[in-house]
Amino acid sequence: MAHSLVSLVIRHTYRLPSPAGSAGEGATAARQLDAALTSVGFKLSSELLERLSGLSEAAVVHTARRTLRAVSEMVGDHVRHNTYFIDFPANVPDTEEFWARCVAEALADDTSRENVLTQLAHGVLDLIGLPAYGRYRHTYEEMLAAQDELIASAGDRVTVLHLGRDLDDELTDLYLALAGSTTPLGEDHLGDLKVLAERCAPGPQPESIPVRENRAVVNEARLAVGADLLLDTVTDVLRLACALSGGDVTLREPTRFRALSRPVRRALLAGLDAVVAANPAKLADVHAHREPFKRLGERLHPHEYPAGRTPPTCSPWRGARRRPGPSTAVSRSCSTSTTSSVRRDC
Repeated sequence: MAHSLVSLVIRHTYRLPSPAGSAGEGATAARQLDAALTSVGFKLSSELLERLSGLSEAAVVHTARRTLRAVSEMVGDHVRHNTYFIDFPANVPDTEEFWARCVAEALADDTSRENVLTQLAHGVLDLIGLPAYGRYRHTYEEMLAAQDELIASAGDRVTVLHLGRDLDDELTDLYLALAGSTTPLGEDHLGDLKVLAERCAPGPQPESIPVRENRAVVNEARLAVGADLLLDTVTDVLRLACALSGGDVTLREPTRFRALSRPVRRALLAGLDAVVAANPAKLADVHAHREPFKRLGERLHPHEYPAGRTPPTCSPWRGARRRPGPSTAVSRSCSTSTTSSVRRDC
């Protein structure tokens, strides 16, 4: 786990958390690490090289293994990448030329000719089913040999790795930066944010989380470790429920809510209570997502409150089930009933 966290910091910040270890003569091992990094377009800063040189050789070797593994993943060296066209980005055929060639090859192949002719006779051809589609026309080694010129030019670019602070400090700073990002994060970064949110749950939290999808990921992680939820609106609770069900936290696509454990239900209901108690006007958000809120209510079981207490969390479902205009029997019953089913409770 420690290696993955160090790798995470390096990938996002190009900083190596301050290496730990006993003092010693690690200069030779540090220079060897620097040379190995240079071969893949990276280099140690003078400050980091000096820090490593003052550690024991064993400590430097331990740090080197972690660093090289992280850098290899950053440059994609842990995966064999190939290109569909060996000279890419040069000599890529036009779309019509490419498909015409695929069809011609299929007609020249005894095993596929009859099937292709039958499809053509009906005026429809499954292009993706053609034998030539999706198959590399060269080996990985042939692709590398053809790309020697590009590999040489890539060697002119060097990324410097700097000395960072302690691992915990680096993780906290990175967590605050990702959680407080003003732009949506990609899938990989959202995964990193979830890991960081769990690790950093007891520590400082961002002053604001502008992107709602990021907030859902943070709250899912905090819920998993038993930390208080960071909620600003009732919709934040809906997004969190979507995340817990593996659904779409952007709310663009409907989510099939899963059965939730009692501790999770109580945490979500308590979060709703806190948001509504702080600002009842935020219940207006329910109308924008009426149907998802009604489905969520069927999973949260608001009636599971201590005996004799009227669930304040009925408010969102009263709003979700109320129709604009004159009151109806449904809206009146939702406003007065507090019995034991969601529909009667809310």
